[in-house]
Amino acid sequence: MVNSITSANATAQGISALLQQSNSDSSDLFSTLAGTNSGGANAALFSALGGGDGSPQSIDSILQQQKVNNSKNDIYNNVAQRLAGIQAGTYTPTSTWEQVAGYAMAKGNPVVVSLDSSGQIQAQLQSESTLSKFNPQLQQQILQLDNDATVMAQKIQANTTNDSWVAKLAGASNDLNQVYNNLVPPQTQTSNNWEQQGLLYMQSGEPFKISLDASGNLQVQDQATDPAMANLTVTQQKILSAAIASLPTTIQNSSGTQDWELQAESFHANGVPFYLDIDPVTNTISVKENSGDNITPSFLKNTPYPDVGDSSPALKQAADFIKAGKAYFFDVDSSGQIGAKEATVQNIASYNKVTTSPTSTLGAGSILSLFA
Repeated sequence: MVNSITSANATAQGISALLQQSNSDSSDLFSTLAGTNSGGANAALFSALGGGDGSPQSIDSILQQQKVNNSKNDIYNNVAQRLAGIQAGTYTPTSTWEQVAGYAMAKGNPVVVSLDSSGQIQAQLQSESTLSKFNPQLQQQILQLDNDATVMAQKIQANTTNDSWVAKLAGASNDLNQVYNNLVPPQTQTSNNWEQQGLLYMQSGEPFKISLDASGNLQVQDQATDPAMANLTVTQQKILSAAIASLPTTIQNSSGTQDWELQAESFHANGVPFYLDIDPVTNTISVKENSGDNITPSFLKNTPYPDVGDSSPALKQAADFIKAGKAYFFDVDSSGQIGAKEATVQNIASYNKVTTSPTSTLGAGSILSLFA
């Protein structure tokens, strides 16, 4: 039921082009945080940072630049909080950058968030960003990691789906047992009406099997019409069919004499959903609970891709973020190695940090570099 994963690059191309609606909220937020809502204050700030006469930075301009940097950090903190809300499902993406980031988080793609020259928040899939802060060799490494992470994300999704299906089968018997014994109220609606139908079979004493349909939803099957019967020999089909047909009456009359009949009566009395099995050698009938161990197909019992992220430390880190549904990106760490980093306020600010010489002079137009 789990599709195999190909190595094709499944990165959604052009996501930025699909979400090209502008949003002015971040610009307003920047102005508010920077304290530059008034025209005069805005002009004074830009003039101080611009060093209009070409003179070295003054104390005032340094303080103003620090104010802008602090404002940027405040914005990145707001960004990190929204990303956390998207991850937790408590915040619905509305603006363009939030939609891009939310898409990346859902797909497991690395995403970078920054401020443009107008102070507006923007988000890009890292594979679609310029990566200009890295040298060509690092750019190639990051693009390869991005491609590997895309394939890995699909494998992680396959593992997650597999685990969820196993969990459904493991809990089905207990769910029916609790409802049957009035420990919990019955659900008003379930997929394929599996719970409602299962309870009817339990009340009548009919053996039935719990399984999954093609979409991974629980379903129940009256064992008398179970397609798996066709896998038995003619003799075995006759023996098993006769046992299935006689069992409800035996249970209702408490007239069981054989071991399997007595076991079925006990299961029925205790609200344990069960089915009948036949030994392929001796043709002996037995009763089995619809437990996870008994009804989980062999192909679901092993994780499809147990080695996700094992090929490199960076992918191992990325795997943890993908599993948690967190926003992340690839960056160079303090040792010079590429690693995966969660999109926290500190990491976002570090990724977008502008490096300048302590003795540099800010000439006209260099305010743009503050938002690069």
